[in-house]
Amino acid sequence: MLNKFFENKKRLVIIAGAIVIIAIAIAVICSLCLNPKDPNPEPSIPEGTVPEGTVPEGTVPGDVSPEEAYKLKLDEFRQVIADPEDADALYDGLQSVRDAALEFGDEALDKIGFVLDDVNKDGKEELFVGCFDNEDPSDVNNEIYAAFTYDGDNLTPLFEKQKQNTFALTDAGTVYFYGTDGAQYYILAEYALDENGKLICKDFYFTYPKDGNGIGYYHNTTGVWDPEGSEEIQMTPEEFEEMRKELAGKTVPLEDVKFSEVGKQ
Repeated sequence: MLNKFFENKKRLVIIAGAIVIIAIAIAVICSLCLNPKDPNPEPSIPEGTVPEGTVPEGTVPGDVSPEEAYKLKLDEFRQVIADPEDADALYDGLQSVRDAALEFGDEALDKIGFVLDDVNKDGKEELFVGCFDNEDPSDVNNEIYAAFTYDGDNLTPLFEKQKQNTFALTDAGTVYFYGTDGAQYYILAEYALDENGKLICKDFYFTYPKDGNGIGYYHNTTGVWDPEGSEEIQMTPEEFEEMRKELAGKTVPLEDVKFSEVGKQ
């Protein structure tokens, strides 16, 4: 009798285990059916006048003068450039500068500099941190790692360089942008700064895969990665690259102050 009891109990345990396994399998199948993998996923550079991830959060306290705000920010940058290995709180554009400092090594303080310039002629200087005197530029004559403006109350970040994009200043005071996210997604754009220190898109060219028919080339002035809201243009990859080189050729070396000079009396 006791043996039969244990045999029945064993059968119940086996049946219960089988039910659990079947339930898990059904759940997995349903999940795959409801969430199929998109064969044409969106690029990681999404819609917006400036791609996501390029605008850092503000950390400089408000109610300070422009001079005080910029001094605080420049001191933060110099600390990271001087000792990038020890930098842990990477915010407000510091990550891109740290990456450059690690690349330049012992020459970082003499390579990385800053420019204070009122590029939009609104009476308030903008801060640009980067490499402004490339000796043998392969692309642009200056490369901006991070940019800030003073909005009247505090320091506001404009943009920050990421690993697969490039910002630079042109001779007209506009901002050159080129970004990529793989072989199918490219952006070539030019921005201006309005009187409020906001980036305004002038031209936004981008590529987007077409259903079974290669890559499409598009243009708009809204700065939105959206083929449906853009004009499709007939262009070859070579023509797109020539257009990029033409805009990159408008970037110029700038008179900057090296971070090796920051903090000196």
